[in-house]
Amino acid sequence: MSSDIQSTGRKLPTRLVCERYGVSSRTVERWERNPDLNFPQPTIINKRKYWDDDALTGWDRTQVRGA
Repeated sequence: MSSDIQSTGRKLPTRLVCERYGVSSRTVERWERNPDLNFPQPTIINKRKYWDDDALTGWDRTQVRGA
């Protein structure tokens, strides 16, 4: 990451991750379990999953490069 990019520190719940990618929660679960995708792993808080927005943005960039 470039040094001029600042961390947002935002955590997104599963619903917002689904909206971000236009997929179902089941698809996000599959991505999470597939080691070949290297999808960011969630943080679990009170039995709910939250994804780091910066990690998702980084993953987005790797997907664009790999396309």
